[in-house]
Amino acid sequence: MFAKIKKTNPLLLVAWGMSLFATLASIYFIEIQGNPAAALCWFERMLIFGVFLILTVGIFREDANVKFYAAPFVGFGIPSALYQQLVHWNVIQVDSISCSLSTVCTTKFFELFGFVTQATLCLLAFVVVAVCLYRLKKA
Repeated sequence: MFAKIKKTNPLLLVAWGMSLFATLASIYFIEIQGNPAAALCWFERMLIFGVFLILTVGIFREDANVKFYAAPFVGFGIPSALYQQLVHWNVIQVDSISCSLSTVCTTKFFELFGFVTQATLCLLAFVVVAVCLYRLKKA
């Protein structure tokens, strides 16, 4: 098992590690902190969970095409996370029921340094994975 991981491209491991971190962080915010999620947040979570699963299977099967399987998930995840980030920064104004009847997209469950929110972390995860997958394509 570890021999396969040692032969894996480091960029693929970085993408996998970032998707793992984002998946675990998402589970932490939902299950441990008890933060409710809006529909858009659930959509983003499904996408990052999918990226994690696809990359995990691709690494263990030593599939060189795994970047192509994960790319559509990242392609939908970046615009979604960017939209939520712009909502958090008040660049895009939304009404109170834009994402869910119980939780709105504007809800910030935490904020670091005055601008880092859960949307920022989600966007960062998707961008890092996208850059790694793009670099894999060129390699």
